[in-house]
Amino acid sequence: MKILKNNILWYTLYGVLITMSFLYLLFPSDIAKSSLEEAVNSSGFILKTGSLKPSLPFGLKMKKITLSSGPAENPYFQGDVLDVQFNPLNFFKKSKTVKLSGKAYGGNFSGRFKTASSRIYPPQGGNLRFENIDLGKYTFLKALLGKEITGKAKGSWSYGSHNPAGGNIAGTIALFLNKGTYPLAEPFLGLNRIDFDGGEIQARLENGTIRIEKLQISGQQINCFLNGDILLADEFKNSQLNLKGEMVISDRKVKMNITIEGTLANPALRYI
Repeated sequence: MKILKNNILWYTLYGVLITMSFLYLLFPSDIAKSSLEEAVNSSGFILKTGSLKPSLPFGLKMKKITLSSGPAENPYFQGDVLDVQFNPLNFFKKSKTVKLSGKAYGGNFSGRFKTASSRIYPPQGGNLRFENIDLGKYTFLKALLGKEITGKAKGSWSYGSHNPAGGNIAGTIALFLNKGTYPLAEPFLGLNRIDFDGGEIQARLENGTIRIEKLQISGQQINCFLNGDILLADEFKNSQLNLKGEMVISDRKVKMNITIEGTLANPALRYI
């Protein structure tokens, strides 16, 4: 083909590769790291990164990342690696798209987020997929729920907002759990905790309420099937529960209808 014999084409490609190589090698990592941390901190968060380097084709790769709202013991996020890729066409669009992937809590994640302006926060929408996440290592979850849950999780999460300020948020979550424990606020039928082999949660977020379409927990002790609503509170662990379903106690061969009310931190179980 004539195009493969075109010297101008090869010289152009060579020039692009050389330029990109120099930009990669001479990238001012320390300056970029400080600038990024300052930009995030100005949004009310605190970002700390161990290192920052360019990532091909149009991104940044960070290691040892911590995102929090202050000097708290339970940061929002702690990751081993975070790779953020920017769309070059963002310069010509009002909506900016950012892709990300990384490793955290023993697992992997990937997704994309869209903002309505040049500001990173708050996002206008996004989605995230994750797998093999060790819930016991995610200390923020313990602070969020007021109790420690163990096990591995995989699934997906998505949300969108029609308000640039972050209001009117709607979203969905699909969560699958594997081999863990859930401590009970008080003993229930002689049990202090629920040991599960597997679990599934399918839910939607609408107008400040989480609609639980399916919550299933299975194990050697208990099989539980629930649905209902969680009315969100400013402090998540104080969110109000209104769940109904069925529970089977395996070793006693007992089947009962149950209702769970109260809050996430202190649920109240009733059974028939």
